[in-house]
Amino acid sequence: MIFLRAKPDSVAITGAVIGLWSLLPGWLTLKPSRIATGTSLSLWDSFTLPGALSIIFLWLVCFSFSFRLKNERLALLTGICANLIAIASFLMAGLSAERLLAGEEATARVSLGAGIWLTLIATYIVIFAARQKLGQSPLWKNLVSWSGLAVIIFLFASGWLNELSIVREFLDREARFMQELVHHVMLVGVSVSIGGVLGIMLGIWATRSGAAEKPVFFFSNITQTIPSLALFGLLIAPLSILSFTFPTLRELGIRGVGDTPAIIALIIYSLLPVVRNTYVGLKQVPPAVIDAGRGMGMSRGQIFRRVEMPLAAPIVLEGVRTATVQSVGLAAVAALIGAGGLGWFIFQGLGQAASDLILLGALPIIILAIIADIIMRTIVRLATPKGVAGETP
Repeated sequence: MIFLRAKPDSVAITGAVIGLWSLLPGWLTLKPSRIATGTSLSLWDSFTLPGALSIIFLWLVCFSFSFRLKNERLALLTGICANLIAIASFLMAGLSAERLLAGEEATARVSLGAGIWLTLIATYIVIFAARQKLGQSPLWKNLVSWSGLAVIIFLFASGWLNELSIVREFLDREARFMQELVHHVMLVGVSVSIGGVLGIMLGIWATRSGAAEKPVFFFSNITQTIPSLALFGLLIAPLSILSFTFPTLRELGIRGVGDTPAIIALIIYSLLPVVRNTYVGLKQVPPAVIDAGRGMGMSRGQIFRRVEMPLAAPIVLEGVRTATVQSVGLAAVAALIGAGGLGWFIFQGLGQAASDLILLGALPIIILAIIADIIMRTIVRLATPKGVAGETP
């Protein structure tokens, strides 16, 4: 009866199809060195027969259940299967890397192939779809969302994955990685904080003044059309002139290259989503609510603080969320002007033709963007008044 009542889920089906397709490309690549092309190994050549068959079986189960995902029990089983696929992929990749490198030269590397990366993307899609069908149960949602990731982190921390090329790149540069990770977070945090404050102020100004609305949005919109690398470059000359004209600025670290132009550019890029959402959030406050505040004897400032801003806060914070996720990615380009951050590994990898070094910078940026998105969504949910959220007090 469970199978008869449930209906297909297009997102889960898409993820399962990608997962089945991921069985075809190479899963591991054996390379004579970190920059060599190497030999691509299929799923059968990469893993043992039981390991390969278990992954195929789990993907077939996910594909079958994705047509009946409306039932919460099947959604939970589908999410668990997707997590098991991710865990099994890394577990066997670590084991196979050690086996493949036995007898090879010390410079030999084993890299993750397209098959594993496609499988990880597919498991994320399936897990996302399964999570949406689990209702309001935080226990099962967290189990489906984080169990696989927790096990993979444990495998990494335990040294099980040390023979994989990307992990070896990390171990060779661990101190530098932590330094650039902290610096990347700092660049994003400072720029979004300043850009958020300025954007909210400009959004309020545009709401209150008809004369200010057009120039504020014109500036915010026009800056978004400038390519990020071009904007970083445009800031180098004026900041260099300022730093040489005023030596005090140079002593404070304000130069044509480095953190200063990167932060200014990221602030500029943060403005539009915050300004737009602040404007929309304040405009959508019902006039009747404002009139009620006036009827209670509130001043204009009190109405703004106690009525308008609490009601507009969720939309405003959505703009900050967009700016934060956007800045996490844009901060990678700042490495080209000496600002550091995780983009340093990306451009070092491009210069050395070392794909795993590129991934060492790119993957943490993706993870940071996801974490930032989750944190900001939580803040938005907490800032949403119960009446606006559709809940009862």
